[in-house]
Amino acid sequence: MNRRLWLWFAAVFAVFAAVMVAVELGSEHNYKKAILSSRLESYADIVARTDDYAGTMKLLPENIRVSVVREDGFVIFDSFEPAASMGNHLTRPEIASCLEGRDGCCIRKSETAGISYIYFARKYPGAIIRTALPFEVSQKRFLHPDWMLILMMVLLFVVTLVVIFLLSQRIEAQADRETDERLQSQKRRMTSNIAHEIRTPVTSVRGYLETIVDNPTMSSDKKELFIERAYLQTLRLSDLIRDISLITKIEEAPDLLQKEYLGVRRVYEEVLEEFSSQIRDNSITVENLVGEDVFVKGNQSLIYALLRNLVENSIRYAGEGICIRLECSKSGNMMEFVYSDNGKGVSAEHLSHIFERFYRVPEENSHRAEGSGLGLSIVRNAVVFHGGTITASNIQPHGLQFRFTLSEN
Repeated sequence: MNRRLWLWFAAVFAVFAAVMVAVELGSEHNYKKAILSSRLESYADIVARTDDYAGTMKLLPENIRVSVVREDGFVIFDSFEPAASMGNHLTRPEIASCLEGRDGCCIRKSETAGISYIYFARKYPGAIIRTALPFEVSQKRFLHPDWMLILMMVLLFVVTLVVIFLLSQRIEAQADRETDERLQSQKRRMTSNIAHEIRTPVTSVRGYLETIVDNPTMSSDKKELFIERAYLQTLRLSDLIRDISLITKIEEAPDLLQKEYLGVRRVYEEVLEEFSSQIRDNSITVENLVGEDVFVKGNQSLIYALLRNLVENSIRYAGEGICIRLECSKSGNMMEFVYSDNGKGVSAEHLSHIFERFYRVPEENSHRAEGSGLGLSIVRNAVVFHGGTITASNIQPHGLQFRFTLSEN
């Protein structure tokens, strides 16, 4: 990976991190202030349903302050002070907002109590109901930006840059050692694919966040939609980095991958536990027909990645309400496994390509973040590392099946 491409990656990630921090600083205060005002709004609605204001106060938290104000600005009830001593409230910002036809919310120091409050006021037939909470130290801290979240975002992208740099260095070093034209061509194609795959989610995230920053009056629903889509793209980026790192380790440093005797059923159950929420949300049935006595000699991380990517492939593409099944049998010194689902299957034109790097079967009307495109390539490489073979085929009446072997010894 040449220096210019590396600098491009660094610049993109730096801009992304800066935008994320800017969005966090700019929106966190208003977001958390809105949470408090929502609570005060519910209390105001409760008070507005009765004329017994004093009696209603017994139903509310002790630190809630309630004032009932006429449209001429005079207070007719206050839970803390005698109404007659409170003067006219027409100039209070929250009251003025109500008289202009909208709810009022502000944080300011109370002239009567002498401490800071967060106020919410709403106009009801016959009166304005105002609720307030003391703006104490704990609440101020609650309204401050989440610095830990900002720090974690910055650290995430620093780590991402380091991983990309190390991968680029490794690819560069291998290219220097190899003079074969075919290997050089593969390197360039791999680098180009990595650059394209990383650029796509990064560009998408940058676009969503720039739209939010450039449109401060954007509705909260649309802002939430854009943030959700940006988050899905960061998941895609994280999966891509993880998968590239794993494939690189299989191909360039296989001697560093330790082997041990592993219970396949236990590893598969760990995978199912990781995806338990997705399995439940998609109404997926699981059949684990692998016995407790089935062991293979393999690398824990690779066997886990093999099974993980098969399950994730079914969850992503097979559809809802499916059944996934894993079974095995012995063949000589090899264990033969069959993983299947009864989902949509894959058309014949795509079936022969699904183990290729970055190959994706086109999905219509899919709004989920795409996978890395390396999952089934990892599956094939993991099987080969363990001395086995793997094939994929459609099953009748519908579904997809993977048949692979792993060595017992």
